[in-house]
Amino acid sequence: MRRRTVAGSGSESGRSGRGFTSGFRALAAPLIVALVGALTVGLLTLGSSVAPAVAVPTPTPSPTPSPTPSPTPKSTESTSPPMLTPAITSPAPGSFVGSGTTTVSGTGEIGREIQLLSPVTGQDPLCFAVVDAAAEWSCTAVALPSGPEVRLRVVVTGAAQLAAEQTIAVLAAPVVTGGPTGLALTNGTVRGSGYPKASVVVTLAGGKRCTATADASGAWSCTFSGNVANGSVAVSASQQTSYSNPSWSNASAPVNLDFDLDRPGAPTVSAPVGGDQVPLTGTTYSGSGEDDATVTVFADAYSVCSAIVVSGSWSCAAGGVAAGSHRVIAVQRDPAGNLGPGSSGVEVLFGAAATVPPGSAGPATPAPTAEATAPPSESAPTPQSTEPGTPAPGQESPAPQAGPTSGAAPAPVPGGWNDPTLFATAVPAPWSTSQLSWAQAALLAFGALLLLCVPARLLAGTVSRARNGRPVWQAVSIAGRNRSRVEFETAPDVPLNRWLVAGAAVTAAATLVMLSGPVTSQPAYLRLLLAVMAALIVVNAVGTLVPLWWSSRVWRERASVAFLPRYLLLVAVTALASRAFEIHPALVFGLLGSVATAPGLPGRRRGQLAAVRAGSLTALAAIGWLSLGLLPQAHGFLSAFTAEIANSVVLAAIGSAAFVLIPIGRTSGRSILAWSPPIWAALTVLAFTIMFGVLSPAGLFWPGDGSVSLWWAGAGVFAALSVGAWAWQRFVVPARH
Repeated sequence: MRRRTVAGSGSESGRSGRGFTSGFRALAAPLIVALVGALTVGLLTLGSSVAPAVAVPTPTPSPTPSPTPSPTPKSTESTSPPMLTPAITSPAPGSFVGSGTTTVSGTGEIGREIQLLSPVTGQDPLCFAVVDAAAEWSCTAVALPSGPEVRLRVVVTGAAQLAAEQTIAVLAAPVVTGGPTGLALTNGTVRGSGYPKASVVVTLAGGKRCTATADASGAWSCTFSGNVANGSVAVSASQQTSYSNPSWSNASAPVNLDFDLDRPGAPTVSAPVGGDQVPLTGTTYSGSGEDDATVTVFADAYSVCSAIVVSGSWSCAAGGVAAGSHRVIAVQRDPAGNLGPGSSGVEVLFGAAATVPPGSAGPATPAPTAEATAPPSESAPTPQSTEPGTPAPGQESPAPQAGPTSGAAPAPVPGGWNDPTLFATAVPAPWSTSQLSWAQAALLAFGALLLLCVPARLLAGTVSRARNGRPVWQAVSIAGRNRSRVEFETAPDVPLNRWLVAGAAVTAAATLVMLSGPVTSQPAYLRLLLAVMAALIVVNAVGTLVPLWWSSRVWRERASVAFLPRYLLLVAVTALASRAFEIHPALVFGLLGSVATAPGLPGRRRGQLAAVRAGSLTALAAIGWLSLGLLPQAHGFLSAFTAEIANSVVLAAIGSAAFVLIPIGRTSGRSILAWSPPIWAALTVLAFTIMFGVLSPAGLFWPGDGSVSLWWAGAGVFAALSVGAWAWQRFVVPARH
C-alpha cells in the first residue's frame, strides 16, 4: 500500500514538473512579443514628440489645418475690448427747455462718432459729434420742436445697436409776425404764432403788455390800447403751456413794428350821386380818400367793391346788387388797419339803365371784361331793342351792358343756397374794431334808463290813475246796451292744437324778423327763415324753461307758460322800425309768451321770477355774442346757416331782455321794480349796455360827427312830456280839487 501510495505520488509529481515547464514556455513567447511591442510603441511615441516632421510626414495631413484657424479668433478677442454704449448727460431726463435751440452733450467711447437723431422723424441725424480724449461729446445749437415729450436719441455710427435716449419738455418762444395784416405797420394789434392753446404775453420795449391765447392752429393776436405812442417800437413775446407751468418760454427776438393808432377820416363818394339811376352790373364808384387806404363801397348790406386810394382818389366798378333803391356809403381802412367812419350816404336806384340824351356820349363807365375787345361806340348798334328791360327808342344804352354780342339783358344777381345774407354778419365780435366803446355803451344805457325807462314808468302810472286802473286798450262797447254781450262779443270756442299754434307763431315771428332787412328772391333767404325760426325757438326756450325750472326746483311752486298774441305786434313794430330807419344790425324782439306764477304767490316771488327770466335772456345774449368770434367765416351752406342762427339768437335775446325790462303794464320790469328797484336798475343797465354794444355798427345812437342823434332828441322830448304829465297829476290836479 505504501509503495503503491509512494509510487503513485512520484508519478504525479513528475508529470506536474513537466507540465509547468511546458506551460511557461508557452506563455513566455507571447509575453516577450508584447513587451517588445510596447517598447516599440513607446519609442515611436517619444520619437514623434521630438521630431514631428520626420515621424509623421504623411499619415496625418488633415489635423494640420484644423488647429490653425482656431487660435486666431482667440487671439483677436483677447486684444480688442468691447465697445462702450454712449450716454446723454445734458439736458437731464424730464427737464424743461424754454428755447427752441439747446446743447445736447454726453459721454462715449474715445474716437467714436456719435449721431443725434431727429425727434420728429427718428432717423435723420441732426448732428455728428466725435468723442474727444475726455470721453465726452457735444452738439450745440440743436433745433428741437416744442412738446411735452421730445425724444432725444443718440447712436454710434456703424453700430446702431449702441444707443441711448431720453425725453424732455421743450417750449420754444412764440413768433411775432407783425400787425393785423402781417406787415410791420399796425394799429395796435399784434399777430403771431405759437404753441396751440398756449398763453402768450406780448411786451413792448417800454414795458406795456397785452395777453392772448393761441388757437388750435397756434395763431394768436392781441391789441394794445390806451397810452401807446405812434412810431417804431420793439415787440417781443413769450408763452406758457399746461405742461410748462409755471415756467415760461424764453422771449422771442425783438421785432420792430410801426404803430399808427390814428383813424382815417371818412372818404367821399363823388359818383354816383343821390338820385342817380344805375344798372345792376358795371356801375363805377369813385371819390377821394387818404393815400394808400383801402376804400370799400357798400350798397345797404351789399359789399360792392374795393379800391386803394392813389393820389387822393379812388375808383372801382362792380355789380351784384339787387334791384331797388339802396343807400351807398364808403368806408376806408388805412394800411395800419384803422377803420374810419362811413361817408355820407346817398340814395341810388339800381335795376334800370341810366339814360342820356340822344347823340351825346355815354358815361365813361368801364365795361365788363367781356366787352374789353369792342370799342364803346360799337356797343349801341347791337340788337338789344327787342329784349325786355331795354331803354325806350331813341335812347342809347350805356357801356356796362351784358355784352355787345350777347344781345341779352343784364344777368340777374347770382345767388344760391350757400350765399351769406345780412344776418350772417349782422353782429360783430365783441373784441373786433368798432365805432363804439364799452364806456359809450354804458353811458347810452344810463341814458336809456333815465330818459326812457323811468319816464315810461311815470307815464304808465299817470295814465293808469287817470283811467282808475283800467287798461288803455280796454275798448268801449259800441254794440249798444240792449245787445247781448254773448251774442256779439264772445267768439266761438274752437279747440286748437297748441303745437300748431306755437309753430304758426314762430313762423310768423321769424318772417317779420327776416323782413327787418333787405330780402331778395334768392334761395339763401329761405335758409335764413329757417335759421331765424331756430333762433326764436332757442330764445323762447331759455325765456320759459329757465323760470319754470327755477319755480319748480328752487321754490317748489307751480308756474305756467302763456302765449301772448300781443307780443307778435311788438315783433312787427321792432322789425318795421328797423327797416324804416335802416338799423343794421336790426332791433329784434323775439319772445312769444310769458311765465305766469301760481295765484296767491307773493309779489316778491313774482319779481324774483321775472329777474330770473330777464337775467337768463341777457346771459344767453352775452354767451352768444362771445361765441360769434369762434365761428368760421360763412362760406358754405352749413357755416352760413350756423352764423345766421347765432346772430339771430344774440339780436333776439338782447332785444327781448331790454324790452321786457321796461316797467310798463305787466312786464317783467314792472314786477322786478316793485320787488327791488336796485336789482331792476342793474339788470336794465346791463341789458341796455349789451344791446348798444351789439347795435354799435348802426351808428344811430352815437354819431361820429358829434351831432345829437334824433333818437336821443326824441327820448328827451318823451321824458319831458312824461315827467310833465306825472307832475301835473301828482301835484296840480290834487291842488285844484
